[in-house]
Amino acid sequence: MTTERSKVAFLVLHILIFAYASRSVAATDFRMIDTARLHSMVVDNAYRLEGGRERQFTVIDARSKEEYDEAHIFGAISVPEKDFEKYAALLPKDKDLPLVVYCNGMKPPVCKKWADKAAAEGYTDITIYSEGFTVWKDSRMPIAPFTKAFNNQDANR
Repeated sequence: MTTERSKVAFLVLHILIFAYASRSVAATDFRMIDTARLHSMVVDNAYRLEGGRERQFTVIDARSKEEYDEAHIFGAISVPEKDFEKYAALLPKDKDLPLVVYCNGMKPPVCKKWADKAAAEGYTDITIYSEGFTVWKDSRMPIAPFTKAFNNQDANR
């Protein structure tokens, strides 16, 4: 009887260890950056592209396509969280290339959901711009489309 209890205890222990290890791997924590750091990265990336060099990272707008079309961080591509599968082909083929994703800042779970989907697709270097587009725009950082975005900013003064 003691041997059978030992076997059961041993089996239960291994199941618990496996369950804990699986859960800790699945619960991915993503790096967060602020406006100053993202601005520095965007400017550096623009200079690299202007000089004919490769892009260092990709900025992803996880908001709706309509919000993106209204205004977005300069150089960002639109891959809405709700339509991730539809737009995923726009993501870099190199899954080790850094991705920086943002949303409105008011909805950080949207960015987390987006990052989880990208990680499930094999992307390994995902960072979340935690302050979001509203803070970016209010900080008068580079946004596009320029005419619409700057006219909207000037109207808000």
